[in-house]
Amino acid sequence: MAEGCCGSIIKILLFIFNFVFWVTGAVLLGVGIWLRVDQDVSRFVSGDLNMTWFYTACYVMIAAGAITMVTGFLGCCGAMKENKIMLMIFAGILGVLFLIELIAGILGVVYRDQVTEWTRSSFIEALGTGKIDAKSESFRELVTVLQDQYSCCGLVNNTDWQNPCDQDTCLCKIANQYCRSYFPTPQSSCSIFRPCLFEFEIYLKKNIIVIGGVGLAIAFIQLVGIVFSVILIRNVSGGENIA
Repeated sequence: MAEGCCGSIIKILLFIFNFVFWVTGAVLLGVGIWLRVDQDVSRFVSGDLNMTWFYTACYVMIAAGAITMVTGFLGCCGAMKENKIMLMIFAGILGVLFLIELIAGILGVVYRDQVTEWTRSSFIEALGTGKIDAKSESFRELVTVLQDQYSCCGLVNNTDWQNPCDQDTCLCKIANQYCRSYFPTPQSSCSIFRPCLFEFEIYLKKNIIVIGGVGLAIAFIQLVGIVFSVILIRNVSGGENIA
């Protein structure tokens, strides 16, 4: 058994840590599955925009969630039963996850521009050399939804439509620094949003930094869990042997 008041406190803290860890894994697993099967996401990812690289991130999230849940379960059982073998397996897996997430967090921040390049390539390939007006009805509807959600106009350029002034989702209702004047004819004009690619690049860069920061924070929490498990293993080893 874990010795003394300190050992009991470490045992309780480790159990709480692993329960939270297990819940985190369940959330990651659930979000990953939801993003993979959601029809609205699928319209953007596997539709005309051809952003299927997004599914790779979903699979990574699903795998990470499943592994995290198993690890949290081992940690909970090991802490409550004071099972040295479970605790050692838990500490080992947590150590590997710590290194992976630390590296992934750093790479996510360092290579954030690569994700925007993938998005740019997908947009350019989907649009081709023509105008959005000449594309299929489903493609036009997809772009319209995209414009409405991100307050943007066109894919690569805000002149990807034959006449952006005819598109309600392109028009700036209130003029600001994110709008530009467009003159379809010398006698007429309208105020339209920036292209969706520009908004996407800003959105991805911001969120990748956040994801990288969260990954590093989780890695730190895992390091704390490793320390707790090592202390409990030492306390168990110092007491009576258990199966």
